[in-house]
Amino acid sequence: MIVVVVHNIYSSVKLSEVFDVILSFPEVDLFVVSKASSSAAQSGVPETEKKAFMRGRRVLFVPDINDVNELLRPDLHLMIVPKRLAKEKFPISEIRRMLDEDKTIVVSIAGGDSTFTLKELESGKPVHIGFDDILPPSATIGIILYSLFPR
Repeated sequence: MIVVVVHNIYSSVKLSEVFDVILSFPEVDLFVVSKASSSAAQSGVPETEKKAFMRGRRVLFVPDINDVNELLRPDLHLMIVPKRLAKEKFPISEIRRMLDEDKTIVVSIAGGDSTFTLKELESGKPVHIGFDDILPPSATIGIILYSLFPR
């Protein structure tokens, strides 16, 4: 099972863009929004839930990133950060192998203009996708999902 988490998102537009990318990948079993605030919480969450319902997709909203591990108990929780903050690159082959073994993989991205805090990084394993800067969340998730599930 592959789970995508967007954490600390405040823009309803960015949330909608991320979910639109997720909808293009039926391989994603669950989309989780962690710590939504501002317009993402007020209008983005209900719109995302509506889209998910209409498309038969699963979505979960949680107060913080720690809730993801508590509820899902993943075999691997990867947290995407800029290259300067991670020693390891996103392990595509390892994830594919684990998915073939029916393991639960969580991939978390930051939804705002900054990355995860040091405390938040304790929830998973920081990895990078080769970029020094923070990309928009929809671009990050598009790169990750396409690298795992090429068309």
